[in-house]
Amino acid sequence: MLALFPILRLWRSRIYWRVYLSYFGYAGRILFVDLSTQQIRTAPLPEFFIHDFLGGYGINNRLFWEYQPPNTDPFSPQNHLILGTGPLVGTLFPGAGKVIATTKSPILATPAKLHFIDNSVAGSRRFGPMLKQAGYDHLVITGKAESPVYLHIQDEEIQICPAKDLWGDKDIYETTDYFIQRNPLAGVVSIGKGGEKLVRYALALVDYSGHLGKFGIGAVMGSKNLKAIVTYGTQGISVADPSRYLKLTRDFREIIANVPMLKNFQDMGITSGWDLQGPLVYEGSMPYRTWKKKLGPKTWKTHKFQHNLACNGCMLACRTDYYIPEGRFKGVTSFTGHHFLPARIALRLDLEDPASAIKLLDECNRAGICYFTVGGLLNWLTRTLPEIYSRDLPSYLSLTRQIISRDGIGDTLADGWYALSEKLELAPDEFSVGTGLFKGADSIQDARTTTLDPQRFTYLTNPRPHHGGTQSIYTLPKMTVKALQDDASHWGLSSEEFSRIFTPTPYYGQFNVGRYAKHAEDCMVVHNCLGTCIVYTLFGTNIIHMERLAELYSAATGISIAPATLKRIGDRIFTLYKLLNKREGWNSRDRISRIWLTPRETPDGSKLLMDYHQEHPLTEHDIEQLLDDYYNERGYDRNGIPLKSKLQDLGLLDLLK
Repeated sequence: MLALFPILRLWRSRIYWRVYLSYFGYAGRILFVDLSTQQIRTAPLPEFFIHDFLGGYGINNRLFWEYQPPNTDPFSPQNHLILGTGPLVGTLFPGAGKVIATTKSPILATPAKLHFIDNSVAGSRRFGPMLKQAGYDHLVITGKAESPVYLHIQDEEIQICPAKDLWGDKDIYETTDYFIQRNPLAGVVSIGKGGEKLVRYALALVDYSGHLGKFGIGAVMGSKNLKAIVTYGTQGISVADPSRYLKLTRDFREIIANVPMLKNFQDMGITSGWDLQGPLVYEGSMPYRTWKKKLGPKTWKTHKFQHNLACNGCMLACRTDYYIPEGRFKGVTSFTGHHFLPARIALRLDLEDPASAIKLLDECNRAGICYFTVGGLLNWLTRTLPEIYSRDLPSYLSLTRQIISRDGIGDTLADGWYALSEKLELAPDEFSVGTGLFKGADSIQDARTTTLDPQRFTYLTNPRPHHGGTQSIYTLPKMTVKALQDDASHWGLSSEEFSRIFTPTPYYGQFNVGRYAKHAEDCMVVHNCLGTCIVYTLFGTNIIHMERLAELYSAATGISIAPATLKRIGDRIFTLYKLLNKREGWNSRDRISRIWLTPRETPDGSKLLMDYHQEHPLTEHDIEQLLDDYYNERGYDRNGIPLKSKLQDLGLLDLLK
């Protein structure tokens, strides 16, 4: 049973506790569901959670600290799955639809089988807003149902319903359709057969267009016999200052409406930036120009289905779809992701036909498993054992289906990189044509073909081996230092912090990427707490940042806050996240993937790990110095553990008592 006493005890311990709390921006309640006992409870959202941890990502982590027993097996009924939304989610602000899922990941993150705590982020069209409109900011799930179920949340009516007709029968899209046909306004998070079979990198689909992955949220749901979560609410969301909030929203919409690249973005999503992004994700098995001709933007325009999907109120609609118009797979349609994914997997697996890449994508999507991870594992297996596993589509489809059903070699592949490493008796971090391996997961970006910019640096430092939404114009190539400084000037940095970031560094380049990454992570946390989309940050240096977020948050909640304070809360939350993982045994210094330190040979030449402006090749010694700078900027020791003085400063020391 999930007791409410710990939260109530903590709430009463704060001097600003009061019995009746008016919430603006927040729904004001937490919903607790125990699938083992079928007990359902609600609790008020503690006010100090709001002040200290904002919402979404932050409050999820605080709840996880409170309720999750350390060293719990990811597939144990005691492993908690927490879904949360932020105070701007479901309001009129464009794209404020994020859902954060926090759990212990089933990814085998080390040969010794350590696991990290995952904070997975997805945009939602309806799920997040409908959870809030039903009256809940956070949903805490524990236990395991005796047989397959789905959870239905509609205002005060919370039901745990049988799902035996869905389990093993309907794929992830069919499951979503099943609920949408009954209520077109409902939000749906669902899993496919990969989650049911506990494939460790199974994901959960959110409203067709987003996904909570690739670190096993779907598998955790599967371990609980939970096929889907459905939300629908009618209670609305109140903001403290409607006229001010509406003006801020209108002003923002006007800015975005005048962005020159908006129309192309609405047509092709992320793929519209091919000329900028394409060279950064080029994996090198054919010349870049050949790849662009065969699998570039023109190809995907002929393989679109109807239209892009948008998150809640978003002006961008960057979620693309796929359609095979002719040939043996004629009529296949799929959703989720953007066109760079099949373009990259086709390049990786030597598939020159876009229809083949879409077919493989659709197999993964419908089963709810990570297409990118499958592509990486198949690449390693078929390059290592070509005499057994051929490098062609029939072989890839057969292996993928074995993964989904956990048959034969698929059972090993379903457990990920270190399981396959044992089978092959090879180290996965020596697979030089891979994209990089961090904590048992393949990197979605290869810093040798991009650069070691602040986003890529966070693959080393984030407890979850992914950038997690750490994004701004520094993810675009070769911006001037002045442009980067203009962007960072809106982050709420002190003059000392700003100076430390933009001091030329002999072991890196024109700025210090380690110090830069720390503050970029803090900003990422704030976006994930409030629920705002980070794609807008790519459109300019004065689009969406801590200054604008502070204004929006104040208008929505009635809580006045300065940009620097907002970012400081991001620092507190990230450090709490670090403590959560320390509690799970992560006590050693972060490491760079050996793959990133190995030159990548391509038809267009050798690709080396470089600084942002591509002036200096980087060595392992350089990386170690940059890690020291990062830890120093954070107030951590040389092993990446927060110092006592840091915890005291952030108000986190009491959590360790």
